[in-house]
Amino acid sequence: MNHNFSRRQFLKNASLAAAGTTLVPQHLLGTLSFPPIQHLGVQLWSIREDMGKDTPGTVKALANMGYREVEGFGYSDGKMFGMPIADFSKLLRDNGISMPSSHVMFTSKSFDAASKSLTDSAKKAIDDAAAIGQKYVVCPYMIDEDRAAVADMVKVFAAVGEYAKKAGLRFGYHNHDFEFTKRGPDNRLIVEWLLHEVDPKLMTMEMDIYWVAFANHNPLDWINLYPGRWELCHAKDMAKTEKRESIEVGDGSIDFTAIFKQSQKAGLKYYIVELENYVTTPLEGVKRARQNLLKLKF
Repeated sequence: MNHNFSRRQFLKNASLAAAGTTLVPQHLLGTLSFPPIQHLGVQLWSIREDMGKDTPGTVKALANMGYREVEGFGYSDGKMFGMPIADFSKLLRDNGISMPSSHVMFTSKSFDAASKSLTDSAKKAIDDAAAIGQKYVVCPYMIDEDRAAVADMVKVFAAVGEYAKKAGLRFGYHNHDFEFTKRGPDNRLIVEWLLHEVDPKLMTMEMDIYWVAFANHNPLDWINLYPGRWELCHAKDMAKTEKRESIEVGDGSIDFTAIFKQSQKAGLKYYIVELENYVTTPLEGVKRARQNLLKLKF
């Protein structure tokens, strides 16, 4: 349980619940935040086609499901989903949604080794995230050529983290499976390079629980080895099939209850639903994932 949950918030929620559901609109029931999940969001990549076709309508649909946070993606030159980022942020706020984090790509080309400085475009991405009140900017991936030069990439990430810190943000890195299978020049796993060589004050980790499990690692082992390093997570389950594709939380083989019981040890603050494969539709999928996650007892 997250012991940082305030007594005032608990009493507020308890009084709302005691008032009865007749006094609370159905679409607002999901806003009642009980411990241990204070921050439950959705990565918008999960519903990217819907966001592309009808951004306002899709944001409203998420609000009606009870989502009050999202994690963005697709930032480019001051815009997200074709809108100036300030306008997109306002659209979210108008629907009672905030965006604590977003995925922004940083590569070796984001850093000038000679001047030991980030490029202007990399700085702008961080500055724009800070301007709309984000708390995190997260690198979602490491391209093939950068994985082969992980010793150089830790310098890039340190520079991103330093600039983000000065801007009032926290920099994070989101894993896939290759960080837990591919090794650097000294035979350490890429994830070990990131955890050991980048100052924890400059970079946190966003554990994609599915991809850790897909790489045949136990997420709990990494929480125990590196406590406090995993401030965000992506929550998607693993189907009990030969392909082990992603599926809604609670419908697969991953023991999220056991993992989330260690949330305090992990340093976990933000739980973010994500889907890459769909049993029904993307919107129905993220709705079911949210409902299932809230039913977990930990």
